[in-house]
Amino acid sequence: MNTQSSFFKFLEQPYPFYYEGKKLMEISGMIFLIGMFFNYLLQPFDVNTAEHKMNYFWICVIHSSSCLPLLVGMAAVLKLFPKTTDHWKVKKEFVFILSLVILTGITQFLLRDIIYTNPDNWSWRYFKEEVLNTLIAGVFLAPILISINLHRRQLRNTLNANRISAAIHEAKEPESHTIVTIETEVKSEKFSFDSTSFIYAKAEGNYAEIYLQKESEVSKLIKRISLKSLETQLSGFSFIIKTHRSVLLNVNCIENVSGNAQGYKVQLKNCSETVPVSRNYIPSFEKETVSA
Repeated sequence: MNTQSSFFKFLEQPYPFYYEGKKLMEISGMIFLIGMFFNYLLQPFDVNTAEHKMNYFWICVIHSSSCLPLLVGMAAVLKLFPKTTDHWKVKKEFVFILSLVILTGITQFLLRDIIYTNPDNWSWRYFKEEVLNTLIAGVFLAPILISINLHRRQLRNTLNANRISAAIHEAKEPESHTIVTIETEVKSEKFSFDSTSFIYAKAEGNYAEIYLQKESEVSKLIKRISLKSLETQLSGFSFIIKTHRSVLLNVNCIENVSGNAQGYKVQLKNCSETVPVSRNYIPSFEKETVSA
């Protein structure tokens, strides 16, 4: 029972979403190299060279690269659902990889006529064989790679979070009080506040929730304004930074920082809710908090 509980707890852990930008290209390259090593050097499956229409090296290249267009396409679809990628977990990573592996097996079956002379290329037998072979490789490698990366990221981010937490409690120069006026999408609803009272803001659809310190209490304003517009109007204040696609926060209001595989979780003063620091914003967050 404890083993089952630990497994489900493992699946629910936050996990970084890597399938975008430069990281996607790096992963594509790594998958190709692993595939070449697995197919060309280890040759784990039976090879009948009499059926080959081309050199075995080029067959390995085709097999190793067949998943790459699928990977890029699946990543592009996921990018249309930022709420899903923002809350990526180990179980989602497993489902993503399993889907990629199955689709790769189907693709390799469809490519058989290009590679082999076998008259039974389009048989049910070879369909099962291609899908099963890719599943074996995926099921063997995925848990190992995910576990290693999860623990590596958790350890690194936890150590860095402890360092940041220690740095933010050191003596700081007091902020200068400046009244800032924010223009919203509804001109009659513009509002003003003292810059030092800003705690954080988060996007909620077409609105932004803005949390301000009012004496000993925290007040919440809901305004029709995009986070991008709010960020632009607050750009003159270096202590207000973006830590996530949907979050702006005041680094001087940070109470504590904890780490997980995705990045950091920030506890703000007088707020019960924690806010995230996603992978793409970690460098700027570390720079501002350690030097603040």
